[in-house]
Amino acid sequence: MHVATFILLLSFVSFSSSQMAALRGRAYVFTAQANNNNPFPLAGILDFTENNEILTVSGSVSGLTAGQMHGFHVHAVGDIGNSCNAALGHYNPLGRTHGGPGQPFPTIRHVGDLGNVQASAAGVANINANFRRVGLSGPFSIFGRAIVVHAMQDDLGLGGVPASLTTGNAGARVACGIIGRLVRYNCSFKNTDSSELVVAIIS
Repeated sequence: MHVATFILLLSFVSFSSSQMAALRGRAYVFTAQANNNNPFPLAGILDFTENNEILTVSGSVSGLTAGQMHGFHVHAVGDIGNSCNAALGHYNPLGRTHGGPGQPFPTIRHVGDLGNVQASAAGVANINANFRRVGLSGPFSIFGRAIVVHAMQDDLGLGGVPASLTTGNAGARVACGIIGRLVRYNCSFKNTDSSELVVAIIS
């Protein structure tokens, strides 16, 4: 069964002039579910901001293994079904082998290779990281694709086993979400004092 991947979310916010210049996205991250008919518990929210060719990812994901590093990647398809496996493999439009975000691109890494996130003793990964050569704009935009957290640490392609060169040998997928675009609209509604609406459309 294909999971519907269109979500419309409205919230009232205000932006500074510098925030308005940045391209922004958001992913609501859910615990992986084998049965698409079961509820998908919310595990966290991740915000994506691109400014001056730097992608900043911030937010948190809960329900992880305490104290462990977890592989963190953008996957090719915006579908969270079938234990996040419907998202298919890492986003890799250039057909490269797997690597880490600090390694040369495009020679050694997938566009979607974001390395690892560290879970706390409470099983929560608090994320605030900057990445280059992956973003929300251009021909390789990650809008509409899935962000996936894996059960194990990503070996960044250095593990010496076949899976190192494709997945970082990071194991099963434990949480995932779809990266939607945040769009600013000027709207006037009764009792809202002409607040600005943010619309996240996930497709």
